Amino acid sequence: MNILDRAIAAVSPGAGLRRAQARAGLQALAHYRSATITRRSASVRPASGDADAVADLARRAVSLSVRDVVRNNGTAERAVQALVNAIVGTGIEPKLVSDDEALRSAWPAKARILDSTRIDADGVSTLAAMIRTAVRAMVIDGECFVIYPREPGPGGMAQFRVLEADYLDDRVQTRTTGNENSIYDGIEYDRAGRVVAYHLYDEHPGSAVWHPDWRGLESSRVPADRVIHLYRVDRPGQRRGVSWLAPVLEDLVALADNDEAQLMRQKIAACFAAFWKTDKKDPASGIPKKLAPGLIQQIGEDDEVVFGNPPDVTGYDDFARVHLRRIASGLGITYEALTGDLSNVNFSSARLGRIEMGQNVEGWQWTLVIPRLCQPIGDWFLRSWSLAEPRMTAALMRARIEHTPPPPLIADPKTETQVAVQKIEAGLSSRPAEIRKLGYEPAEIDAEIAADEQIRRGLAVLKAPTQAATAAPRADAGGQDTKDPQTAGDDDER
Repeated sequence: MNILDRAIAAVSPGAGLRRAQARAGLQALAHYRSATITRRSASVRPASGDADAVADLARRAVSLSVRDVVRNNGTAERAVQALVNAIVGTGIEPKLVSDDEALRSAWPAKARILDSTRIDADGVSTLAAMIRTAVRAMVIDGECFVIYPREPGPGGMAQFRVLEADYLDDRVQTRTTGNENSIYDGIEYDRAGRVVAYHLYDEHPGSAVWHPDWRGLESSRVPADRVIHLYRVDRPGQRRGVSWLAPVLEDLVALADNDEAQLMRQKIAACFAAFWKTDKKDPASGIPKKLAPGLIQQIGEDDEVVFGNPPDVTGYDDFARVHLRRIASGLGITYEALTGDLSNVNFSSARLGRIEMGQNVEGWQWTLVIPRLCQPIGDWFLRSWSLAEPRMTAALMRARIEHTPPPPLIADPKTETQVAVQKIEAGLSSRPAEIRKLGYEPAEIDAEIAADEQIRRGLAVLKAPTQAATAAPRADAGGQDTKDPQTAGDDDER
């Protein structure tokens, strides 16, 4: 403490202590270079606040920018496709788990509804397609909503609707309502901080369809038990999502701009130009204005022809590859999955890359998409089933729907299969566990194998009499065996 600090401490010990603590804190910052903004880190913007406070003003702008880039940038569209294909693939398969035989027998017929467009309130998508749409919207916008209508559809059937983040009426902002709930960004919370309702627009506020009853700027309060708010939580306490492409948006734009510049350089480099220097008063009588193959042109002693030297276009591949690797790394996928470029990989490197990406994909599947999207949809489906068939309510209350992600891509199926067999034989894994890793349900595989074996046995039984009749010696009309005259002697000798 200096003289001033000691003087202040003598008069006001509390103030002196605060000054000493602040001074100690400043000294501690000096030990971390990252805590000081220098010329090299001038682009860093330290900001205090929770996840929603930091993203509040930028969330909408980032979402609109990402949408524009995805619409017009093939690399961005490919990145979104790679993420959605890895997470959802052809669909996350639901499976009923129940101890009731009648319920299990009725499940195949009910499951066909999930594979039809009747599950969609708009009548255009199957359940697998709706999950793909929801995950794609989450990747691009950072969040999306799936709502369950207040009343089941025809015949008590569950129907769902996927909504973009634009449907959230974030104009609704109030600290308290009549029931002491608070509303932030159109999401209503109770006093304990739990979400109790969402304020959603009745129609998309930017819809191109207009009709006399259009209500695009009117919103309604929808209870939280009818809404799935799908977004990735990156920070504790986060209430809304941010586009997954936000960290790589600048790289995507820079790469697209560089592609345009490289294309212009290619056009310029393709322009073979010649410049004719002359002192003649009538330049039109000199060499021709266009060059032709095999042209031999005589020019005067005072004429001079100078050819242009267009710039080269080398180094583009290395530049683009660096940017594409940064984009792939920022999204949590491999460079090969983003670009399809397999020129510099072998089996080992490709497998290592897929393992790292596979960990991200499994995390997104089991901690985000399945528990927060697929499981609530399955619960809603069982609830609508119980409303349609009350006699099964007790069994449906004990039942649950489990979900199996799509099988992961395998670089070398033969090698991967041999490894799985060796692990089973060594007791390091079980057969059901290895089957689940492939994205299949062990019980279904066993049932198919048993059914196939039964069919094979039936075919063998039908085939045996035919083989016996074919192998039996033919008899003539008198009941004597008919033999080939050439082999009769041989038979007699034997």
